[in-house]
Amino acid sequence: MPAPAERVYAVACDAAHWDEWLPVAAPLAGNRDRLRLEWNGGWLQIATGAAGTSHATLHLSVLAGQDRGDVPARIRESLDRLAVLSGSPG
Repeated sequence: MPAPAERVYAVACDAAHWDEWLPVAAPLAGNRDRLRLEWNGGWLQIATGAAGTSHATLHLSVLAGQDRGDVPARIRESLDRLAVLSGSPG
């Protein structure tokens, strides 16, 4: 993401933005020292990149029997929305 890791994490932790980027409705637990958010069925990890950028990894668990065909697209869309909310072009 073309935004610093701390900025992306701050936006991701802001409850006012959860429904704008998070692909599921769930309570989040954060670990600021690790720049990580966790919820039942998934997690988001932010890592510092070069020159004010960051890397975001979003993991979602999909229950057996659920359609998994759109999961990669949903993950990409979620990370794109988070990038935009963080002040990045997406």
